[in-house]
Amino acid sequence: MKKFLILILAVTLGISATDAQQLSKREIKAQKKALQQEIAGYQAQGWTVAPGNLSMAEQITRSKSFITAMDENNEAKYVIAEATTTAETHKAAMQSAQSAVKLAAANTIHGEIMSLTETSLANSEEAALQAVSVDEFVTAAKELVAASLPRGILLISMYREVGNNVQLRLMYAYDYAKVLDSAKAATRQTLQDKIDKLHNKLN
Repeated sequence: MKKFLILILAVTLGISATDAQQLSKREIKAQKKALQQEIAGYQAQGWTVAPGNLSMAEQITRSKSFITAMDENNEAKYVIAEATTTAETHKAAMQSAQSAVKLAAANTIHGEIMSLTETSLANSEEAALQAVSVDEFVTAAKELVAASLPRGILLISMYREVGNNVQLRLMYAYDYAKVLDSAKAATRQTLQDKIDKLHNKLN
């Protein structure tokens, strides 16, 4: 149990196992208590994990290491996205949540997509595009980003019974650089789609 706690602390705080061993008993106790309180909070709300998945403690601990991860430029390394959906069956809730979490990831980089959109429209030689709604363009681009996202890393997967339905909570981590690549490709594709539609109307 002690070795497991040291591993949890090392992952959560982003330190080595050796450094974790040097933490005072008070710090170890505080970290353990915080984790137990977080787990107790979820369990009090009826949340549990499906057999075969990581335990709730492992999921929470692992997710924190991804949330705080930084790249070589001290920028967030991952886009963290989560969604909670309710459906009649676990399978249906899972399908809905997976789609929702991808859209949430696209929404997380709304600013970047907006900037790419404005640049694409400004650089386009298609005069007719000047009348295109930026918001409409951004919405279409985000839908493409969500559809083309690279495989994410599952961090949290919990469910609970809500009446006769199943409510599922998912959290995924997506490599920030790859998500931006998807956004750039989606913006180019959206621009081309708009141009094609305008040409079809004129012909």
